[in-house]
Amino acid sequence: MQTRLKQIIYVSEKTNKSSDSLTDIYDISQKNNSESEISGCLLVGSNSYLQLLEGPDSAVEKLYSKIESDSRHRKVKKLYDQRIEKKWFSSWSMKFTPFNSMKWDNKEFDAGNFQNMNCTGAVKAFQSIKEIING
Repeated sequence: MQTRLKQIIYVSEKTNKSSDSLTDIYDISQKNNSESEISGCLLVGSNSYLQLLEGPDSAVEKLYSKIESDSRHRKVKKLYDQRIEKKWFSSWSMKFTPFNSMKWDNKEFDAGNFQNMNCTGAVKAFQSIKEIING
């Protein structure tokens, strides 16, 4: 039986804007996500995070629950939650993306403020990143 895959996109407000906090998130994500077969992409904005998580259904749900209670995040809001057939970022246990080097059509998003992001905009942002990666 094939493992059921899920994708979740969420937005959260940063509680700590230091580079040490980002390094901690990255290091822990690289190790733990790989072990849980989770991949994804994290956009780091000026005051918020926008993240896509994908992988086995139960592993993604468990990680999202941990993020909701993580003190480095505040106002965690799930924007997208769908079953998928194939991962978009399968080679990334967690990738930080330089969103500010890309052209966006939303001024708030372009400034690194993801708090008002809606589902459609979030999916579109990650699809754009996926297309750039895959050529």
